Formats: sequence, structure tokens, C-alpha cells
Amino acid sequence: MAYLVALDDGHGLSPTPTPGKRTPNIPGIGVIYENQFNRAVVNFLNVELKRCGFGTILVAPTDVDTPLAQRVSVANRNRADAYVAVHYNAGGGSGIETYHFPGSTKGQRLARLVHAQVIKGTPQKDRGVKTANFYVLQKTVMPATLIEFGFMDDPGLIEAKRMIDPLFQKECAVETAKGICQYFGVSYIPPTPITIPFPFQRVEVDGEVLFDSQVVDTILEGVRKHLGKVITIKPR
Repeated sequence: MAYLVALDDGHGLSPTPTPGKRTPNIPGIGVIYENQFNRAVVNFLNVELKRCGFGTILVAPTDVDTPLAQRVSVANRNRADAYVAVHYNAGGGSGIETYHFPGSTKGQRLARLVHAQVIKGTPQKDRGVKTANFYVLQKTVMPATLIEFGFMDDPGLIEAKRMIDPLFQKECAVETAKGICQYFGVSYIPPTPITIPFPFQRVEVDGEVLFDSQVVDTILEGVRKHLGKVITIKPR
């Protein structure tokens, strides 16, 4: 039976964004709301976990700023095996920190494994694994962790700008998925790379056809051997 992971993209955007959960005005970008990042990461994480064989449940599946009690109730009612909350910090600092409920041995292990993966990515200050009485950590009946992937108001707003970078969002999701996989002893399955065959190219030297190939290294080697001559490469 597949493990079920409850995914929580902290806060919300509707009917209005959660008060205070936003960046300062960033020149050339404007204001970024925390849930823009949280939602994107959860969407990526949802795909990552499903590919690895997990079941998932989104405890706040819309843009509505879903009450914490409702989020937790959904996870508890569905008997999720773990609860993962995605957030972005504030307070003028910088770096990554990961939380679990005080005294929760399983929550601590989940937090540590996820944190160890997340800090392998984009270089950021490691603020460590911490405890807190956050509602979603306290009221869930399964191991739970809450990750703060950066600061919305860091000095220079470097981390703030990353909030809308799809590559950073996906990186956070992949790293989190790897930590969850480790916790449950499940192999992380990377996405199948999409390979597009390189079209056949005709290499001509001084107007004479040398060869046709779709192997890039072969084409380059042919060019190297005839440097100084008139070389033409064109689709066959």
C-alpha cells in the first residue's frame, strides 16, 4: 500500500492574500506573495512524490486561505502518513530552517532528512532543524515538518527574488521529495529524460561531401580534422 503524504502550501491568496505574507516592493518585479512560492513548490512536489509511488493529498487545494484547523483535519481524517508544510520566512534574516514538534521523534527524523537534502541545493545559510508549537505540527497525528525555504525580506532581497524562479521552486520540491523518500525507505525515482534525436547533418569540406551523421561528437571530430578548410554543416 502506498504511503500517503499531506501537502500544505502555507497561507493563501483568496479572497485576499494572507496579511503580511509578502515581500517588500522589489524594483522591476513588484510584490511577491508567499503563497505564490508555496503553491508552486507543492505542485512540483506533488508530481515528484506521485512518480515515486506515494499517494498525496493537498490540504489546501485552492487559492483560498484555508484555516489551519481545516488543513489539519483533512490530513488527520485521511490518515496521512506524513504532513509536509511549505513556507517562506520573514524577519530580515536569510537561509533555510526546518521545524518539527517538540518531543516528536518521528517528526524530528522527517525534518532532519528533509533538511539535509534541502541544504544541498542553492547555497544558503543553514539555520538548522528546530522545534516549534506551530498548529500544523502540534495538531497533526502523523509525523510533520514545516520547511522555511528562505526569507521574503532578506538583505538585498536575493532570496526574495528566487520565490518566482521556477528552477528554484522545482529544486526545492525535488530535494524535499528525496528527504521524504529517505524517511519511508522508498527509492527516489528521477524523471525520465526527454531525448530529442539530433537530426542528420551533412558535413562538406571544400565543397565535397565528407559524411552524414547525427552524432554530435562525430560531427565535431570531423570538423577538427579539417580546420583551415571551408567547412559547411547543413541538414541532410
